[in-house]
Amino acid sequence: MSVSAVEYDLADLLRQVGARVHGNRADCPWCGGRRTISRTDKVYFCHRCGAKGNSFTLARELGLAPRLSRAEAQAMRLEEERAEAVANAFLARVRAARFGLTALHMELLNLRDEAHERLKANHDDETAWEILACICSELPRVRAELILLSDGTVGDRVAWFEGNEERRREIADCILRVGRVPTFDGKWSEVGEPPAPAKPWFKESELSGFPH
Repeated sequence: MSVSAVEYDLADLLRQVGARVHGNRADCPWCGGRRTISRTDKVYFCHRCGAKGNSFTLARELGLAPRLSRAEAQAMRLEEERAEAVANAFLARVRAARFGLTALHMELLNLRDEAHERLKANHDDETAWEILACICSELPRVRAELILLSDGTVGDRVAWFEGNEERRREIADCILRVGRVPTFDGKWSEVGEPPAPAKPWFKESELSGFPH
């Protein structure tokens, strides 16, 4: 078995270097920040001092991972390049989907404003009432999907991409029933106005194995 195939428990490794782990957050043993480390099962990043790495690099720092041979080091670099390509493709899909949903969200808001103006002029305008009914049905779903693609876990976003239109509606309805969505850093994001675009805290090369 190659060294790169060895699995290390990142939470356990962080504890070994003195971090207190709280779910997907951790206190930073390098700068002393409280819960400033965000982590997945594979990578970690401190939002205060910038300390970052993955389970293998941390295991190597602790002397738990054997030194790589030249061939293994080259294989790991190729694996990282493949992972970066996969991650870039996945993040591009996320950005494209968010762009489309943001445009749809703005269009729905404009239609809502136009319908309200028409009703001010004629309260019995049936077409305006029908437009408002459609918007009241679609707008919450669009906002739920925007929250999911902006803050949701990678697994939940992958499930949304893999689902057909009916499955995506089921996911959105579930989010709306709960009123919030679990985020990648172990917190919850409330469903409301869609969030502003944010740069992910992880590097694309630190993601691997996500389908696209």
